[in-house]
Amino acid sequence: MRIRLSPPRPLARALGRLYGLLHRTLRVEGILPDGSRVTPASYPFGPEIFAFCERDALALGGILGRARFTTLIAPGRDGDWATEVVTSLGGRVVRGATLRGGAPALAQLLRDLPGDDGPLALVVDGPLGPSGVARGGAVVCAARTGRPLRPVGAAARRAPVLKRSWSRIWLPLPFSRVVVVVGEPLPVPTGVGRTEWERLAGELTARLAAVRSRALEEVAGA
Repeated sequence: MRIRLSPPRPLARALGRLYGLLHRTLRVEGILPDGSRVTPASYPFGPEIFAFCERDALALGGILGRARFTTLIAPGRDGDWATEVVTSLGGRVVRGATLRGGAPALAQLLRDLPGDDGPLALVVDGPLGPSGVARGGAVVCAARTGRPLRPVGAAARRAPVLKRSWSRIWLPLPFSRVVVVVGEPLPVPTGVGRTEWERLAGELTARLAAVRSRALEEVAGA
């Protein structure tokens, strides 16, 4: 029998503080659909859903805390660590994933969101991948709430990849420039059926690839 060890809370909080210090050294620049450039501090965060892939999570995590995102984090030991780190940075967490506990987690999100005008962050390809392939949870959430669903991709030139991870998650090194590309909202009508949300999840996958490609081009040309 496999025993899952949760992280010691003081250690996880210390890790969160260290990560917060690292993120404050980064030069994060956002590129909007019209080509304009913003900093995280100047972006008008509101009741939107930001969809991104797990590979970009360490680059975006500091923004999630400072902008007080609500974040869906998968069950499991890695999720336990991520939960402690995100909450230590000031973010809100709902636990669950599309493969395990997804319906209760989505229901909890939908219960919480009507009184919350802040942004929502969803890792759309976890907890097991394939990397870069969006599942339908973000589409369903957008359909139920009417919130805009925006694809987000990030890149940095100085960013080692954790090659043993299924997502090939990467960590920007201190003082790196990180480019975050925010795409146009994906139109999601209310009352979508399974066939339609599967099609929209495929469209979201394509848009995520496009914004990541744009971010990679930006850092390569710097």
